[in-house]
Amino acid sequence: MDFSKLNLEFANMQKTVEDYNKIITLINMRIKDNLRTVSKYETKMKNTKNKLEKDLAHLYITSIKCETEFLESLVKEDKNNERESGNTKNV
Repeated sequence: MDFSKLNLEFANMQKTVEDYNKIITLINMRIKDNLRTVSKYETKMKNTKNKLEKDLAHLYITSIKCETEFLESLVKEDKNNERESGNTKNV
């Protein structure tokens, strides 16, 4: 058996897992940032009396919430896939 090829494949798998973890971390950071931004604009919307500013803030909040829901669904879907693959056993 050629262990150099096996080591190379293992190194490639480790790199793939590291890249995947970085992506998940970036998604979680983006979700956290979006939640802060939504909170900031909701406060701004409550404190302003200008109708145009309120409408723009509401539009911005809606778009950020949609993006956040999409990102959360990606992370949630990923966690479900991890559980399913973790529960299967290979013989």
